[in-house]
Amino acid sequence: MVNEGQSSNDKSEDLREDFTFQLTDPMLYDRLRTLSAEYSVSSQMLINVAVKRLINEIDFVRSLRTGRPK
Repeated sequence: MVNEGQSSNDKSEDLREDFTFQLTDPMLYDRLRTLSAEYSVSSQMLINVAVKRLINEIDFVRSLRTGRPK
């Protein structure tokens, strides 16, 4: 829930939600943990980057279909 009296930075923090998901491929889980250790970043950050990239790629393909590439 967003309170209208808050600054824009506070609003963006209120819009965040915690998600929990289950990896069904054990090899994917192992690979994620290996990458996390190798690059000294959290698994959560790697997952956020991967999801953002997936969404950007989907948006790009949709724009190609409509004939308006970005």
